[in-house]
Amino acid sequence: MSSHGDQQSESDQLRIDDSSVPVAGGLLRNYKSQQESPILLSPPLSGLPVSRPGSISPLSLPSLQRDPLSEPEACAGNGLLFQRSQGLLAYTVDIVRRWSGKIVAVTGHTVQPPAPYMQLHHPSTEVKQASLVQRKKPWRRSRSLRVSMQMKQRRVRWQQNPCPYYTYILLALLGMIILSSFAGTAYSYGYYMEQLPRMNELANEHIAQNTRIYDRNNVLLYEVYDQNSRLGGRRIMVRYEDIPRDLQDALIAIEDKTFWMNAGVEPMAILRAAARQYGGGSTLTQQVIKNLSNNHEYALSRKLTEAAMAIGLTQQYSKTKILEMYFNIAPFGAQTYGVEVAVEDYFGLAPICHTNQRCIPGVARLDYNQQTGRHDPLLELARASFLAGMPNQPGYNDPTTGEAAKQRALARQELVLQEMIDQHIAVAGLGLITPALAQKAHSLMAHTTFRSYMRYKYAPHFVDWVINQVSNALGNGDLATGYGAFFRAGLNIRTSIDAHLEDYVERAVARHINQPEYQKVSGYYSTLSTDKNLHTAAVVVMDAKTGEILAMDGSADYNSTDPRVGGQYNAAINARPPGSSFKPLEYATSFEKGWYPGIVLQDDRTYFPNHAPAGTPMPVNDDAITKPHTLIYAPYDYGHTYTHRLVTLRTGTANSYNIPAIRTMQFVGANDVLNTAHRLGITSQANTGLAWALGSKDVSPLQMVNAYQTFANQGQRIPPQSVLDIWDNYGHNLYHYNEASPPAGPVFSPQVSYMMTSVLADEPSRAPEFGSDHDLSFADMDANCAYSRNACTRQVAAKTGTTDDFRDNWTIGYTPDVVVGVWVGNANNDKMNDVIGITGAGPIWHSVMERVLGRCNDNPPLTNPFVTPDQIACGPDYHFRFSEHPQWTFTIPDGLTQVSTSPFTGLPASSGLADWVLVNQAASQN
Repeated sequence: MSSHGDQQSESDQLRIDDSSVPVAGGLLRNYKSQQESPILLSPPLSGLPVSRPGSISPLSLPSLQRDPLSEPEACAGNGLLFQRSQGLLAYTVDIVRRWSGKIVAVTGHTVQPPAPYMQLHHPSTEVKQASLVQRKKPWRRSRSLRVSMQMKQRRVRWQQNPCPYYTYILLALLGMIILSSFAGTAYSYGYYMEQLPRMNELANEHIAQNTRIYDRNNVLLYEVYDQNSRLGGRRIMVRYEDIPRDLQDALIAIEDKTFWMNAGVEPMAILRAAARQYGGGSTLTQQVIKNLSNNHEYALSRKLTEAAMAIGLTQQYSKTKILEMYFNIAPFGAQTYGVEVAVEDYFGLAPICHTNQRCIPGVARLDYNQQTGRHDPLLELARASFLAGMPNQPGYNDPTTGEAAKQRALARQELVLQEMIDQHIAVAGLGLITPALAQKAHSLMAHTTFRSYMRYKYAPHFVDWVINQVSNALGNGDLATGYGAFFRAGLNIRTSIDAHLEDYVERAVARHINQPEYQKVSGYYSTLSTDKNLHTAAVVVMDAKTGEILAMDGSADYNSTDPRVGGQYNAAINARPPGSSFKPLEYATSFEKGWYPGIVLQDDRTYFPNHAPAGTPMPVNDDAITKPHTLIYAPYDYGHTYTHRLVTLRTGTANSYNIPAIRTMQFVGANDVLNTAHRLGITSQANTGLAWALGSKDVSPLQMVNAYQTFANQGQRIPPQSVLDIWDNYGHNLYHYNEASPPAGPVFSPQVSYMMTSVLADEPSRAPEFGSDHDLSFADMDANCAYSRNACTRQVAAKTGTTDDFRDNWTIGYTPDVVVGVWVGNANNDKMNDVIGITGAGPIWHSVMERVLGRCNDNPPLTNPFVTPDQIACGPDYHFRFSEHPQWTFTIPDGLTQVSTSPFTGLPASSGLADWVLVNQAASQN
């Protein structure tokens, strides 16, 4: 068998087929067929060509170059046949044979072993054993050698080039990293899913917002906010669309440059927290989570939680929504949460609200210059860059806390501007921000004066009343629940009052109570507070056609601690005895039953059974029967006197006679008068006897004004209205009061209302009690009003009321457009010193009534003898529904006629004073 087929070249991987070697034996089977010469000869041809692929190079086969001495001898016998042929060409033939095999191998043919030398066969004792036929076994050594050589060559290569060692190390590390990544991803996903409910809870949590109360002209009266809850504080929500682009760019430039691209987290920030245990560099999304959770702990655990929630927030909300969240919840100062409050505090840009339209937030007008009334892009850049620097240490850099803090805020603004320059941010109208533009913007803020936040409450009694009303509605009758909702609701409430009129009313009350003035009835100067022991008052002004409360004052001084003043006690909505001001309700009830102003009644001493059974003896003590709780009731008129004559209802009403009022109550029935009071919105009354006819039961000034509003509005009652519009902070209109179609309900017919009005507006009929110069008329505008009710061109209806012992004093009056009611007294129910309606409440009523109708009586020319300056600065003019064209006279409805009545019977007569009666319903004597 040839040894050529047992080796394989490393480069060609060629395998020699052993099938070409015979496996059948014979005498020559184990004979060494190819002997190498002990002398190594060079090939016959120099420059042997390179072997082709698939061929076998003789030089590449190690078996072809073995040392013949290393091969075992085939036979060790002696004799001639065991020697090589000797001769001249023997050596040459041997060489040719050897090279012929090599050349054949080079050409790609199967190597055939050369013919062996012929030797003589000599049998031996081992012939039988040698002649046994043996089958060829697989050549195991050849394969093992190849593997060994391959491994040896591989080790050589590794020693020559050590890179594979590091490659395997890197691969191992990469595998560990991949496994760790999978494990970390699984853990992160589990942690994220664990934090997801909390993230949803935070994202959906109701954030407390400011509720603001405005007057009818959008003048801010008061703002309330929750100071106790976790997310409380001063805050007003705005929409993303209202936030200027310059402000967005400035904030992103300084806080989160990759905001629009990142997934809500910045890994380096978490690594910083892990290495140094404090924050910094959080994304805007993470800051939203931090502000929502109110967790300011500097720890890795907080960073991990924020990161997980920030990723979830980014997946569930758009970037614009997240940015909107940030601007609404981030702190921008020591007491300032959200950018809208900051804009108002720092730059005075308050929201603008219009009827039936959403409020325009101040931040939407960041470029507005209040001094020039123009829009300035440079001013917007200055304000935007200043605001963008505030969320970083907002309390420390709050410019309203002092000059040092302002300088820190300005230094922070410089950083913002520099970032905007480095990031090549452009401003609409200015182009790219340059150092020169940045310097101008910084200079604008350096010259800005920042004032600290001060919360004021204008029209405080009215504001408190509105808060109670809205809270009661929000809580569905539960004030505690309603208050909580009100303080967090974020409402903008446009109320019915006028702030300028309210200011005038409060100054009028203080002026008439605390300063000396001429008393027209007594004819001398006095000060009500010091001379008459009168220290407080309540005023209500109502639009007669819409029910809107135009002004409300509940005491002489809201901040007073004097118990006689009452301070925060709102006497305008708390009940007090109305005195004679209640009598028109009784007379109007009698008009519904067929009476009219010309009916006559006896005004003389009369004993009225006050729920006393028949046969009750007369009291001996005369004073006892004048008290309303006695069984026999015999009251006096004012001044403990009587006229001792017949008087008409007109005269009795105008002069507040008591006996005609009680007789009227007897005629119509106390229950019918009670029913009238309930229809007029007075719910505090009860039938307790005849003394009730004289106003002994408590009624609030607000309810009394509402009752008189019914007379002014031709019998149509409109409930008091304090709120005109309610918006949320996103501009949604939640409530609107339609002034053009108020919820009116009929109580009296227009004819009954006018008959009562004609009595209350009759100035000459009041002369016996009050004289011709007093404060219940517009005689200072039209002198005819003091002498003739028909010639008066400035009509006003009014009624006074005074209770026993001078504890309560009233004046209520109206024109076709407006109703004014005034109560004066002491909050602790102390007695006044002989103060009646014309001297206590009357002067205040007169000043307010004329001012609300547009007249200024501060210091008019003294050409009219009825004019007395009230010395109250009038302030700005008002713009009410009736301001341009007020109605100065009352409309006479159809169905009424004037009939002359007898002063002795009150029946129609051929002569006598004419008075109003219903057509075809005048009383007749049968």
